[in-house]
Amino acid sequence: MGIFNRDYSKPGKGVDESGAGSEGAVLFFEIYIRKFWKMIQVNLLFCLANIPAFLILFYLSGVFSNAVFGSFPNQIAAIAGLSAPDFNNPDFLLVYRAVDIGIRAAVTILFITFWGSGPAYAAMHYVLRNYSREEHSFILSDFWDAIKDNLRQSLAVFVIDIIFMFLFFYGISFYGSRQGIIKYAKYLVYCLFAFYIISHLFVYPLMVRYRLKFTQLLRNSALFAIASLPYSILVVIILAALTLGIWYIGIFVLSGTAMTSLLAIYVIAELVILTSTCAFIISYNAERQIKRHMAEDASVEEKAVFEKNTEPQNPRKLY
Repeated sequence: MGIFNRDYSKPGKGVDESGAGSEGAVLFFEIYIRKFWKMIQVNLLFCLANIPAFLILFYLSGVFSNAVFGSFPNQIAAIAGLSAPDFNNPDFLLVYRAVDIGIRAAVTILFITFWGSGPAYAAMHYVLRNYSREEHSFILSDFWDAIKDNLRQSLAVFVIDIIFMFLFFYGISFYGSRQGIIKYAKYLVYCLFAFYIISHLFVYPLMVRYRLKFTQLLRNSALFAIASLPYSILVVIILAALTLGIWYIGIFVLSGTAMTSLLAIYVIAELVILTSTCAFIISYNAERQIKRHMAEDASVEEKAVFEKNTEPQNPRKLY
């Protein structure tokens, strides 16, 4: 299937004079501000529909929590004022449970932010895709229709992501503990992990927009990520700043009440607006890069807009 434009010497379509207006970051913020209340609604709906996936990820993330405790038991005990772990000590148990919940929640949020979480995430991307293209969307009905339309592929992606999460984790752990030249293989795993992240910036946007076979979906996601590598890296940096950056400030810069307050605000923001904001950043960038790199004669079927929405001018037309 050829949807990817490899001929960079071929002139593009040029600027559509009838559609002249804001572009790039300016247009992003214009849409974001105009749709801010809608973003909150999408975020809340996603959190509700995503509860099963969240619970699955939260449970599986216990592997990471156990790994952290196994590597830093004395440091965790020191937080409770002890020299060594003591599960009979109520203060240690309180700290241990807080660290365990914190790590599980952090891994789950990072997984959802960078990789997604199946049907509910695909549905959120469909609604945000419409906003990125400045098209109307009926949030509740479109969200449900998008879940049904992308159920099989989104579940398959979710399962594969979970498998790769453990492969990357155990790969880094295994090679990192080896001696000799083989230990440097962990850097190859790091590179594969980074590539997997940037490829995912296009998986769900392509899934909700085109009718692709599963292998075609993964292949073209990787191709678009490579072709727009500078933008892909920028998006990853922004997402990292909105997640890891806030955690770093809260844990390592602030302390006491200030740290607790910042992390509490972050959790509330994640439930109210931050998840949809991160997804909108991904969706907006993906729409622009697809438009930029899509082949003129691409033989691919674009998914029809649900009947409740305004019909597109040409459902088969590719950017």
